[in-house]
Amino acid sequence: MIMKKQTFENLISLACQESCPCVDVTDGVISAVSAAIYRNAKYDRPYTWMGAASAAIAACILIATTFFWQSNTDSVSEIMSYVSWVTQ
Repeated sequence: MIMKKQTFENLISLACQESCPCVDVTDGVISAVSAAIYRNAKYDRPYTWMGAASAAIAACILIATTFFWQSNTDSVSEIMSYVSWVTQ
């Protein structure tokens, strides 16, 4: 165990003496990422429009369903009030 600790400390001291390589890849990476984003954007556009249309249709259906649910619920509550009067 002591030998492994000594070896590890030797590796740490060697690593501290080394310097980082001087390489600048930021320009290449940023240009590759921006090109990929621009290239993929034109393929995603139809899916975006389809999703927006689906969301609009779903919102219309939700509003219509809510309206009809409320009107039917009022009728049911009226019938239940008559039924409750009869059962008393």
